[in-house]
Amino acid sequence: GAILVQAPPSALADPEAKAAWLESIRPKYGPWTPILDQLQLFTIFGSAWFSLLAAYLAASLVACVVHRSTRLWHTSVRPKVDPPGDFFERATQRETIALHQGAAEALPAIQGALRNRRYRTLVQDDGSLHLYADRNRLGPFASVAGHVGLLLILAGAVIGSTLGFSEPELLVAEGFTAAVPTRTGLTVKLEAFRDAYYPTTGAPSDFASDLVLYRDGAEVARRTVRVNDPLRYDGLSFYQSFYGPAAVMNVVDGSGATVLHEGVPLAWTEDGRSLATVVLPGTDLTALLVGTAGSADPVVRPGQLLVELHRQGDEGPVASGILDQGRAATLAGLNVVFERESLFAGLKVASDPGTPLVWLGSTLLVAGFGLGLAFRHRRVWGRLVARPGGGSILSLASIDRHDAGLDAEFTGLVGDIRQASTTPASTTPASTTPGRG
Repeated sequence: GAILVQAPPSALADPEAKAAWLESIRPKYGPWTPILDQLQLFTIFGSAWFSLLAAYLAASLVACVVHRSTRLWHTSVRPKVDPPGDFFERATQRETIALHQGAAEALPAIQGALRNRRYRTLVQDDGSLHLYADRNRLGPFASVAGHVGLLLILAGAVIGSTLGFSEPELLVAEGFTAAVPTRTGLTVKLEAFRDAYYPTTGAPSDFASDLVLYRDGAEVARRTVRVNDPLRYDGLSFYQSFYGPAAVMNVVDGSGATVLHEGVPLAWTEDGRSLATVVLPGTDLTALLVGTAGSADPVVRPGQLLVELHRQGDEGPVASGILDQGRAATLAGLNVVFERESLFAGLKVASDPGTPLVWLGSTLLVAGFGLGLAFRHRRVWGRLVARPGGGSILSLASIDRHDAGLDAEFTGLVGDIRQASTTPASTTPASTTPGRG
């Protein structure tokens, strides 16, 4: 969808418009044009196969959220306090400490050291004392929020593509109005267009359009718009997209009635010339307007406009002439005047009701995974057993292959437990099996 040209909504309005659009891109894609069209690659985001992929992704995300939420709930509410017997020998982080006190006497001090580091502790006694401690037990649920965020983004995209629309080429000449697609009675007027250029390179530095919106003839909004600074009204966003030359035309029939009076955007180019076609209302004629290619143009000089009148079914123009600004010419019984040169603004008009969901989903996605990484669920298991000759042995273990900070945390925790549960006069260290760190 980002690499291939996507068909605008105006090209999908009817088969003739689509056929004309396909012909316009044929020079770029050559014989592949009809094949890519049949594969719906020019309308990717509305294609059947894209919808199937989106549905599959949504189902996968839902299954992931349900499965992960259930597992995390059991881990948080009903953790396993007594791990398998060999867990303390194979865990990544492990430590064994010999204590002078018996298991029951040493337990309060061990729990106190854990609570000082904000660990919750659970105890189970089945002849040996089993100790479970964890911190940030709700942290993993943040990743669930991140997955929900992905679902919301996907839902927003589907809603936007289904209920919204995007018109990338709404052309409005300076001083004139154009009807807004899909909104009956809504028109936009370009009051003025301004462009600025860098003095050293001549490249455009800024271009802006002063827009006024009318609903049924009454003004409802106005704003100066730029590329990333749109006018928003009633769920619509009007963006400045591009600009170009326009010709203000006045056409009058033999009875003196005005056939056409509007600014016609010369939005297309051919051989360096700007051109446009416009249907003349009330007649069976279409006017082709061709602007100059510059001072080197041998046919249309600067300040002139070539006008050809065509009738459907005829091979060539029924009348043509090169018009100077402000001068009238009679073509096919019509009085045609090229009043003046002007500019037009190319606007992108978009309506996306799924945008709030996309923003909410994006917030959940970033916050969820960010919080999940910042507040890792850290778990420690302990086992206290009686030592022959008196005292007890404390085995500690923890495991999380994806937590880079667990080594330092476990080492500090072991040090705190040693300090809290042993005294210099009565305790000697027993065998120790260090893990990482």
